[in-house]
Amino acid sequence: MARWFFQLFWIGVCATAMLWQTHLLLNTPAPSFWLCGFVFSATVFAYNFSAPPRRRWPAWGFGLLAGFCFLELTVVHQLTVFLPALIWLLYYDRYRPGQGTGLRDYPALKPVAIALAWAGVTVLLPVPLQAWTGAVLLFVGRAAFIFALALAYDLSDQPYDIRHGLNTLVLKIGPRQTFRLIDVALLLTALCAGAQVLFGIIELAAGIALCISLLFSAFAIRWMLTWTGWPGWRKAGIDGLMVLQLLLIWISLILERG
Repeated sequence: MARWFFQLFWIGVCATAMLWQTHLLLNTPAPSFWLCGFVFSATVFAYNFSAPPRRRWPAWGFGLLAGFCFLELTVVHQLTVFLPALIWLLYYDRYRPGQGTGLRDYPALKPVAIALAWAGVTVLLPVPLQAWTGAVLLFVGRAAFIFALALAYDLSDQPYDIRHGLNTLVLKIGPRQTFRLIDVALLLTALCAGAQVLFGIIELAAGIALCISLLFSAFAIRWMLTWTGWPGWRKAGIDGLMVLQLLLIWISLILERG
């Protein structure tokens, strides 16, 4: 039962956590019930729509729920969803490797597409349109962070990808260079956080908490990838770094604001 829960729902929890992290960092209006419902449900659907039946049918139910929530969103929110949705459609065009018909077939584009889609949903959606210019650094930092997690996912999936003939950046450059690229991506996220503190976009305590979470993530990813047993626990742990980041930022702001 625990495996089923984490496989189906955990990724939706993590996406919603990133949504709320944007609200905390930028002090924008809290995401509405409908926006949270849409992001959670759409993410559950996107990651499980072609899974085995035990997860597939509930995922399609959440896909319908996401559609209902979408109708309750503002026009700006609905238009903002278009680009991430387009990336998702291009990414999941098919599962036949070697045909060159989807982003999954291009090693360098796969983690970039995932990063841009997640940053679009978790940064641009909860931020009012007029405040997008102040969210540019957060968008870049969020995309870099998700890029690092996507690479960690591919490191975990190496045996599966090899068996199914899937081409990934990790298989192209090898684990050693992949870990270096993960570190560079996390460093870019930290630099973006520092710049946001410098420009007064986010509070100092939040910036420090964010950087602490990134430093922890660099070590935690290496540690989690050594876990044996069911690979899904490694992925749940990697995704959990998003929730940890939210908690550290939330605690830091509570302490700073008294």
